[in-house]
Amino acid sequence: MLGINRFGTAHNGLGDWYVQRLTAVVVALLLPPAFVLLLSVYNGTLDQMQLLDLVDGYIGRMLHTLLLIALLTHAHLGVKVIVEDYVHFAALRIPLMGTVMIGLAAFGIWWLSVTWAWGS
Repeated sequence: MLGINRFGTAHNGLGDWYVQRLTAVVVALLLPPAFVLLLSVYNGTLDQMQLLDLVDGYIGRMLHTLLLIALLTHAHLGVKVIVEDYVHFAALRIPLMGTVMIGLAAFGIWWLSVTWAWGS
């Protein structure tokens, strides 16, 4: 029993677990309204200019940015757990996680550039 650490060997599992749950709550709160707005455009209730008027303000952009941060963090932690659990060779795990991080960063930069360029 001396060699057992209650937080595991990586010492970050509990923190990752809490962050994963927090980002899940943020995504659960912010994603449904985004889908409602998109469905409103699809159904013809709103046109694209009316949608832009709704989300073009500072608060809309900040909520969009918060949603992006929560989605990217949630995705990163989820993929990290899957890779750590199922990819047993470090020679594959490290480049795979690097590729995932580059992909998420590229998507995040693109999303922020689109979000903060609205109406400009």
